[in-house]
Amino acid sequence: MTAAKRASRSGIRIGVDVGGTYTDLVLIEERGQNLAVEKVSSTPGSAASTIDGIRKLTAATGVPADSIDLIVHGSTIATNACLTRRGARVALVVTEGFRDVLEIRNQLRPHLYRLTQTKPAAVVPRRRIVEARERIDAFGDVVEPLRERSAENVVAGLRALDPDAVGVCLTFAHLNDTHERIVAERIRSSLETTPVYLSSLINPQIEEFPRANTTAMAAFVGPVVEAYLDDLMARLESLDCPSPVLYLRSDGGVATSRAIRDNPALLLLSGPAGGVIAATHVADKTEIGDFVTFDMGGTSADFSIVVNGEPATVSQRMIDGQPLRQPMIDIETISAGGGSIARVDVAGGLRVGPDSAGAEPGPACHARGGELPTVTDAAVVLGIIDPAAFLGGEQAVDACLAREAVERHVARPLGIDVEPAALGIMAVANAQMARAIRALSAERGLDLRRFALLAFGGAGPMCASSIAASLGMREVLVPPNPGVFAALGMLMSDIRHTLQRPYHAAVDALDADDLARTITGMKGHIDGMLERDGIASDDRCFRYVADCRCIGQFHELAVTLDVTCRADWWNPAEFAASFHQVHRARYGHTDASVPVELVNLRLEGRGRVPLPRLPGLDAADREDPEPTDRRPVWLDRATGAVECAVYERSRLGAGHRVKGPAIVRQDDSTIVVLAGQQALTTADGLLRILLG
Repeated sequence: MTAAKRASRSGIRIGVDVGGTYTDLVLIEERGQNLAVEKVSSTPGSAASTIDGIRKLTAATGVPADSIDLIVHGSTIATNACLTRRGARVALVVTEGFRDVLEIRNQLRPHLYRLTQTKPAAVVPRRRIVEARERIDAFGDVVEPLRERSAENVVAGLRALDPDAVGVCLTFAHLNDTHERIVAERIRSSLETTPVYLSSLINPQIEEFPRANTTAMAAFVGPVVEAYLDDLMARLESLDCPSPVLYLRSDGGVATSRAIRDNPALLLLSGPAGGVIAATHVADKTEIGDFVTFDMGGTSADFSIVVNGEPATVSQRMIDGQPLRQPMIDIETISAGGGSIARVDVAGGLRVGPDSAGAEPGPACHARGGELPTVTDAAVVLGIIDPAAFLGGEQAVDACLAREAVERHVARPLGIDVEPAALGIMAVANAQMARAIRALSAERGLDLRRFALLAFGGAGPMCASSIAASLGMREVLVPPNPGVFAALGMLMSDIRHTLQRPYHAAVDALDADDLARTITGMKGHIDGMLERDGIASDDRCFRYVADCRCIGQFHELAVTLDVTCRADWWNPAEFAASFHQVHRARYGHTDASVPVELVNLRLEGRGRVPLPRLPGLDAADREDPEPTDRRPVWLDRATGAVECAVYERSRLGAGHRVKGPAIVRQDDSTIVVLAGQQALTTADGLLRILLG
């Protein structure tokens, strides 16, 4: 039985978000009668933390493991393998004469005016690239056939390299994949256990370098991803949990294990996507459609922009200096998390990050051997985090160790007291994140004053009020379970398949019938994939996009195709106008007299999965809740320690108002409400912090 069919009649579903420091889990019963969350330390490269979290969830709720109907899983396993260069030993097959394609790159300079620059190291070094004697031209016609001797030479060269994975990227294979398929068949018959990844399947798109690089990256992370998938399935079997598992893709959809094994590059930005998907459902429940998502965990902070309830998507981005061409949510990441390490540099300046204490040894206050101060240690010193209640009391926190680390490594070198030093750590971290949000919005021509900041992750709500106030944003939104919000988003993601085809034609000279036939063929292919996933016809929806550019231009822009059943659905003038509208929005100018051409067609097919019903809040009997505690907290240097009311979020009802300065505490996060601000709890469980 497919995952989708089981999900459609399911009772219990679990969302899992594996991060660099913590693994977050959410268990939910589809009718909203049972909701439980769990947070455990991550185990890099292993699924042990996922299984540990599932065991704790089932023990806490009394739900047997064999009654779980669906697990949706997001992970940074592929991202981390790429960033740390700890992927597979890859060999790449290219057309004869193109052995240097990954070294030459595309000659775009990361820093235009620097006299000296260092190029990022190629994913596959030149010595591990094998050439095939064949040639297909720019029209997809065979100029030189792939002969038997050439195929044998390729296999012999690969056998000598003994690769863990093989990528194949032959010239113009996106137009004609015949030679790539022949090479793949020979490799698989000779190197039976070695996975093979074809550019015509991974990224069938013009431009040799990014297509080759994307294929190489898929091969680089492929064996790492496969090993993790195998480990997870083996551990689930040992837990007597036969539940199907779906994996979150970088574009916010979910896919089966088979689809991920075919194209592991789909997971390269899987981790941060869950929170953005959950954020779109916040937009559905409120009148607020424009906000910046802010996901701050233990290792990094992720930002994305949602406009009119829809997250921005891109078809290409850089990861560690390497171009990756896959559909993905537009997310920016910086190294700023609760585990980011603070230090004083040789010039006497305070720095926070990019190094992180990670899960092991973690912040100094966790008493696992860490000695360097982190953002979490600073929050403990300032009184923001209650050592006795961190993660519901399950994680030991030693305030003395936190204070000692901040004093030794920051306060003494700067010649200041411990609390101002801790405030400095928080201020630097907040400034870095505010700068990232400001750059994100400025690049897209957006006015942050009309945006809210949706804060989640274990550390996001702790910093959000200060960041939003410094940016002049309208308010801060904190979801009911911010520490596991991304994991909850896993359970809100549709099954998704994408397909792309090269299609080069001028808009004003395009054959509308040929375009319609091409689109119909693509839809039929996606329909078949959704059928295999068990998605009913009524639960399928499709989105058509064309990559376009002005004739003579190099870069493309994505323009939505309004495909209807009418015979006259194609209107060249209207489509060109749509392109120029997108061009003006992106670059601030356009020239409507310049002709436009199509370069590529994309089709996204979604299979809607039933959404879980989330429990709401009962109405409060009074507007002002009673605090459960009061304690001194340092929130700024001018006022020093101030007496803050502390509230338990679980005791807040709909309509309750909390006036700052205050702390709202819950097991998976800590929320700071600054002086002059007030927080309002809604019936949906959101905490809206009005910034004054």
